[in-house]
Amino acid sequence: MIKSKALEVNLADYHVDVAVDEKYLILQDIMSRYYGLMDGFNTFLKELSHPYRNWNFIVAEARRYGLEYFHLFDNHPSGPEGVRLFVDIFIDAIDASRQMEVRAEATDNLLLFLQKTLRDSKSGVDRFMPVLNLAFEKIGSYTGETFFLFVKSYYQLNKLGEYLLPRSTEISGGFEAINSLMLKYFNTTYAYWLCNKDPVKWFTQEAGLSLSEDHKKKVVPFFEEISHQRINTFNRKLTRITESADLASPAVLTDCMELAGYGRMVRTYRRLPQELFNTGDKIGRGNEWKVVFLFHMMSISGLSMIHEEVLRDINRTVSWLIENETRMNIRKLLQKTFAILATQTVSYPATALNCVLNMGRGVFRTDQNELINYFVDQVVQMGFQAP
Repeated sequence: MIKSKALEVNLADYHVDVAVDEKYLILQDIMSRYYGLMDGFNTFLKELSHPYRNWNFIVAEARRYGLEYFHLFDNHPSGPEGVRLFVDIFIDAIDASRQMEVRAEATDNLLLFLQKTLRDSKSGVDRFMPVLNLAFEKIGSYTGETFFLFVKSYYQLNKLGEYLLPRSTEISGGFEAINSLMLKYFNTTYAYWLCNKDPVKWFTQEAGLSLSEDHKKKVVPFFEEISHQRINTFNRKLTRITESADLASPAVLTDCMELAGYGRMVRTYRRLPQELFNTGDKIGRGNEWKVVFLFHMMSISGLSMIHEEVLRDINRTVSWLIENETRMNIRKLLQKTFAILATQTVSYPATALNCVLNMGRGVFRTDQNELINYFVDQVVQMGFQAP
């Protein structure tokens, strides 16, 4: 077999004898209390010191050591320096990795680590504030897609403010860093949701003739929390806070914590399909209304953190509709569902293929050749995943 000389050179470069970078000696000292951990921990530090870092491994190990052994940082004289190094590890992963999954994981773990520092530091949160403020400033300096990773993280960005506020009397410095970050977070949150279709108007139009005035009165309140009208109300409050703010004051943080954050919007979207089902079920429209809104949720990129569970819900609902709807409506359902699966199969292969399986079972039970042939054509057009 002919081997590439370039590959041989690259492999030779990769397999170098790596020494732990001197800047990580503080971490060795902090962790030295647990002698049995040092072999694994030194492997982690060597990977950090390697010229070709495995960011998947680094992010996972940093989460484990940072969270499980935070008490060691809290009790050590060099604890704040150790926390700073772990913050830098997560930030380096966000900045250096080309894989979006790794960057998102590093974002989540950085927020979780900062929250733990704020919540669990028994030696006094003030000693950690210099490094926390640096982290807040760094996060706030991100723009575009990178900052949005923090905005839509499962470990909500505004939780930093929630954990810091009860400990504000322990802090000797100002609140400029956290306040600036919170203002940017809420501004980005509201700008994003206002750029999307108003869900109230979208649903009432999409539901069409099946939504009478009486039903509309019952359904519209479900959307109130995520309506453009409500978001604009919060946006005006945010503008007043921004214009009159003394960023050094904890009062700004107090005012910000009264605003609705990104996670609150996601929670409202998450519960809406079931509420629409419960209301529509009384007139035989429950599953129809539910699946219509589930399809809409899959089109919103900002709900990507719940797309897999939405896809599972679509799976269950469409399977029921195939057995109970007319042939014309089933065809439309299949068309919409396959359009979604075409974009989601790579991200959630097992869930997507399970959805195809369940749809297939329902379609074949109809014993309608035209519908079966249409389904088979759609499956073939999806393509096939390599082993």
